[in-house]
Amino acid sequence: MIDNKGRLFGKINLLDLVVLLGILAVAGRFAYGALAGQEAAPAGQDQTIEMTFRVPAVTQWTVDAIKVGDDVFDSKSNTWMGKIVAVDAEPALIAWEVADGIVSYESDTHFDLYVTIRGPARVSPNGITMSGIEVKVGRSIQFKSAYWAATGTTVAFNLTPDQQ
Repeated sequence: MIDNKGRLFGKINLLDLVVLLGILAVAGRFAYGALAGQEAAPAGQDQTIEMTFRVPAVTQWTVDAIKVGDDVFDSKSNTWMGKIVAVDAEPALIAWEVADGIVSYESDTHFDLYVTIRGPARVSPNGITMSGIEVKVGRSIQFKSAYWAATGTTVAFNLTPDQQ
């Protein structure tokens, strides 16, 4: 079946055949994943939600810069996520490792911010997306506005906020 030049049936190079089959397998896997994913995902329901994210250990400058009414964008895609409806600041809890263990104290100079934004979302059994960006509790997202940028962790959703 394989001749002295390494060709299968004297016509096909065995190494070229293996490479070609590998490329076809990878392309087929991506095509199947794309087609199956489109068919399996339910459409979801559009609604307005509130999402709260925590921005840890920021300075007073950041606290002063983030204001209710600011438009919030995803930093990576520059996609509009919503408007800020609440900002709460509390002293940051700083942990310090010492010889006897870990000591924690409230900082006088740094704050943990809890920022709540309201915006349009698609809610489905597969998850929640705001402006096409998947958001989940515990996920870190980089946010920005015209005047500030911060990295926060999503801590809560309110799927049926009171419309004001």
